[in-house]
Amino acid sequence: MFKNSFILLFMFFVSTASADNLSLIEALTSCNPDFFKYVYEHKNDLKSHTNVEIFNENQAYIPVENRSDTTKNFVYFRSPITYKNLKIIGYYDSAMDLKKMGKYYFWGFIIENDINQIRDSLDFLEWKNMEDNLLYIANPKIRSVNDDIQVWHKNTGSVVGVKTIPAPNTTEKLLLLEKGENMHLLICSIQGVVTNNLLRQERPDIQIEKIK
Repeated sequence: MFKNSFILLFMFFVSTASADNLSLIEALTSCNPDFFKYVYEHKNDLKSHTNVEIFNENQAYIPVENRSDTTKNFVYFRSPITYKNLKIIGYYDSAMDLKKMGKYYFWGFIIENDINQIRDSLDFLEWKNMEDNLLYIANPKIRSVNDDIQVWHKNTGSVVGVKTIPAPNTTEKLLLLEKGENMHLLICSIQGVVTNNLLRQERPDIQIEKIK
């Protein structure tokens, strides 16, 4: 009986580990390129939920049909991934060139839960309320075009986020929790002056030569 109980307990931990220990959300929240190494390291687990493409030998990403098309810049998973009490149901990857207003790149997850529930579950982050029940941000950073490419500063500005235009000659990077029309998004954003060299560093999954 003891042996059977041990086997059942072992099977339980194995089944939950494949979901809850696959902390994709935690890997995403820093909004740095290590996220793509994490996807690579867990590619075999992820492939049971969605397609995964490998690049640079030790990095991988979740592809969408067309990141420049708002109707094709997301993909729903074949089966959800759980993290704590959250249900991750898809991946979002958007790119926009707004000319004088800058370039905007977004990447992250579609989550089934209400955004306030998502915020409360990610209590290790310091959230800033931008719009009640609609938009929160965390980890806001900023850099000048004159900074070394590796340098990011904490952004202490009172007006930050996707609904604002970055100051001239600057780039912003931040984590967004947003309630959209049809989906709830936990996504990273890099916006403003985004040079090809900076994009290669922050978004190695994007092939520069394919950007129009």
